[in-house]
Amino acid sequence: MAFLGFGADYEKAGQGIAKGAPRKKPFFEFLDMYFGRFWKMLKLSLLTTLFCLPIVTIGPALTGMTKVLKSYSLDKDTFMWHDFIKGFTGNLRQSLPAGLIDILCMVSLVCALNVYPALAESGGGNFYYVLCVISVSFALTVFMMNFYAFPMIAAIDLPFKSIIKNSFYLVCLGLKKSVLTLVIIMLTIALLAVGTVVNPLTLVLVPLWAVSFMGFVSVFNSYPLIQKYVIDPYYEERGETNPEYDYLKPLDAEDAVFLDRGGEEAPVEGSKEKKKKKKGKTIS
Repeated sequence: MAFLGFGADYEKAGQGIAKGAPRKKPFFEFLDMYFGRFWKMLKLSLLTTLFCLPIVTIGPALTGMTKVLKSYSLDKDTFMWHDFIKGFTGNLRQSLPAGLIDILCMVSLVCALNVYPALAESGGGNFYYVLCVISVSFALTVFMMNFYAFPMIAAIDLPFKSIIKNSFYLVCLGLKKSVLTLVIIMLTIALLAVGTVVNPLTLVLVPLWAVSFMGFVSVFNSYPLIQKYVIDPYYEERGETNPEYDYLKPLDAEDAVFLDRGGEEAPVEGSKEKKKKKKGKTIS
């Protein structure tokens, strides 16, 4: 039963964790990062929802949330309130139009889903069904572009036109990840919708949990592509390295507080035997 944790000797020193140990697979890495900051994610979800209440501020609120989630996706902690406000107020020139475009696309999609099928059924023919499919495809493309637009707004200073162009290119370059993110988000929305029909109290999960969960899924999947195709080339052209990777570099001997020898320590043997010998009264 030792493999379940029973009968294991937890007082015996092991070899530690090697500094150069391989990274976990993305799924398990995602779970570690998300559940390691679960309560912070709930607070961030509520904070974002509050700042989204005036509809026109949806874009800046999502940018503020994304700035915090970007640090979490790099496995770095951050001051949530400070970074959220910095992302909210510092990128209004790009985030406000991005949010307004999303609102406009959402309204247009709702209208298309109601108007085009009705026109087709009233004798307009299949042409209106084609227009409906085009509208849905366009809306889904814009939705997937959000996976890249808001992280770029939060991370780098680019003109809005460049953000839109890069977002479209990244959707195409990372189509597999873009579709995976879209599917996860759509499944989350579907589960919340079904849960709300069964029990209206399920709606509480939207501001309490779903907002930051879907945001983290998006940033976790999209930001590596943004680093690879947008941020890293920017620094390479200047002969520099992306400072976001600084936390992965080993410290210099002058800066190191202690020497990391994870994976090198020899296990301490005989701990139980020593304890057994010490049992009983010793007369001096």
